[in-house]
Amino acid sequence: MNAFVEGVRDILPAELRKRRGIYQTIREVFEANAYREVITPTLESLELYAGIEGLVDKSEMFKVVDDKGQILVLRPDLTMPIARLAASRFQDSPRPLKFSYLSSAFQSKNSQSLSLKEKTQAGVELIGSASLESDLEMILLLIKTMQSVGVEEPLIDIGHADLINEIFADLKIAEKEKTELRQLLAAKNKVGIKNYIKDIELTEDAAEVLLSLPSLFGKPKEVVKKLEAMPLSTDTKEALKTLDELFNKLKEFEALKYITFDPMLISRHGYYTGLIFKGYAKGYSNLLASGGRYDNLTEKFGVEEPAVGFALEIENLLDYLNRTENFSEDQEKRFLISYQDNSDLKLAFELAEDLRNAGFVVEVYNGADKEYLDFQQVNFEICLKTDKLELKQNGGETAVIERNQKEALEYLILNKIEEWE
Repeated sequence: MNAFVEGVRDILPAELRKRRGIYQTIREVFEANAYREVITPTLESLELYAGIEGLVDKSEMFKVVDDKGQILVLRPDLTMPIARLAASRFQDSPRPLKFSYLSSAFQSKNSQSLSLKEKTQAGVELIGSASLESDLEMILLLIKTMQSVGVEEPLIDIGHADLINEIFADLKIAEKEKTELRQLLAAKNKVGIKNYIKDIELTEDAAEVLLSLPSLFGKPKEVVKKLEAMPLSTDTKEALKTLDELFNKLKEFEALKYITFDPMLISRHGYYTGLIFKGYAKGYSNLLASGGRYDNLTEKFGVEEPAVGFALEIENLLDYLNRTENFSEDQEKRFLISYQDNSDLKLAFELAEDLRNAGFVVEVYNGADKEYLDFQQVNFEICLKTDKLELKQNGGETAVIERNQKEALEYLILNKIEEWE
């Protein structure tokens, strides 16, 4: 029998301990910035995701049927459930709403998190504010969060969901041509664009603009300047002006050094309406975060209001941290206590409890060999003998401590460990 399911994985103790450290750090950053954590159901109605262009194809969702015949899905996305939550449970609450989450999402095809069908995401949503300051807050919070978990050189690639549509309108690109051109532009495929536009009707100026767009990427101010020189409409330049204001603010906060501007940046999520961005780390190609503004999404629930947010891809983040070893987790010292005489069983358990209360991980077990100690990641072994106590570093020194009052043993043990370190 093959008991393994492709695209899912077990999380073993060593990785789980690292995950918990990362989770704690992320939660502390979110909470310090006033984003309150919520947990939405793993199962949602299929109707929640119906009619949302570019979200997740129905064929990629995991579906189940309940006892009433209703089709449910394992949530493929975390933003939609929180938008539902805001429009229902918090409909009459003061705005803006600030929520955070750290949960799993499920997709049968997932190109973003190491091809896993179950991925973990941590993110925030700010609902009820359309201000430039909210967009700025998202970018700064993403940079801060990435740095807090060990991404030393975060790179945030910024674009605008409407910019390419405005440019297409300016250039009078036919509707049937837009999808193919959008993909070619996002891929920076200049040769593909050149070949494609041979067979469609375009003015000379339009062809020139399309061929120049793939090379427009990099320092925000330089890209903005080149776009402003193009024959683009007032509406397009207005969207560009909004982005330029954001770049000016980021410069004030000394954060522009982390930013690149890609006018052709696109997202697989069709609900974005303005600012879009993706987060990377220097020297690492996989996506670490993505987000943007989705001002029309809550309209689905009868309450149209502006919103912006981002999500971190935890599996990719872990992969990056494992390669760089940038995240230093606070690992508790681990003890194993053994005893020779059955009369010392109670003392062993009492000493173990004292050490646990002091913040250590302790187990009581007789007969552990080196393989077991390594497997359990034990740092120190304590052996209770008739008239003494042996304290051993796993693979290191041994100290002998005279047995006297139990209350003194913990003090002597910790003093000896501090001396070794």
